[in-house]
Amino acid sequence: MLPRTMLYRSLPLLLGMALLSACATQAPRTVAPDPEQAYAERAEALVAWPGWSLTGRLGVSQGDEGGSGRLDWTQARDEAELAFRGTLGQGAWRLRVAPEVARLELKDGTVREAPRVEDLVFDQTGWTAPVTALAWWVRGLAWPQGPEPKAREFNDDGTLARLVQDGWTVEWTRYVDGPEERRLPSRLQLSRADVSIRLAISRWSRTGTPGKGQGGAGSVDED
Repeated sequence: MLPRTMLYRSLPLLLGMALLSACATQAPRTVAPDPEQAYAERAEALVAWPGWSLTGRLGVSQGDEGGSGRLDWTQARDEAELAFRGTLGQGAWRLRVAPEVARLELKDGTVREAPRVEDLVFDQTGWTAPVTALAWWVRGLAWPQGPEPKAREFNDDGTLARLVQDGWTVEWTRYVDGPEERRLPSRLQLSRADVSIRLAISRWSRTGTPGKGQGGAGSVDED
């Protein structure tokens, strides 16, 4: 055991060594010189992908009602397929979206179609869900065909932290490295009036067409 005087003299050195050790184990934080420019470059790269897919947990609350379950989403340009399994409106369902029509297939075999996907989802499940805009927000991007955002807040690395667009407030609380080391959201929440939508993404992939995976994949461990 060290004498007390030697221990006191060694204490600053020990604290300094501990501090250096802690700093060495922490990953460096990326800071973009111009976050908006970094966002624009990232958006250009993601839009160039022929398609993408994700797997995660979707939770929706509207007033006093709510539900959650697993969501598998595959997007190829302007066509999409969303498969949901859980407690949400009609239970399990599969949604196919094309430029001219949206098609909803329910667990009991019922099939419904409508020109606009948001109207179809609301009519059949009772949930207000901005599916068209969410295809952009889920990637951490503003909806380019939507109204001009009223507010945009960026993280230091140029990823979006908060966005107000089309009456919705979108907040991204976590990003991960996805395919091609692109930063992609793993946690986000949307809110408008009495509606709240939460999405926890466990896997990202770059794909070609719905049902046909192409390219790399990025996984996220669920908390």
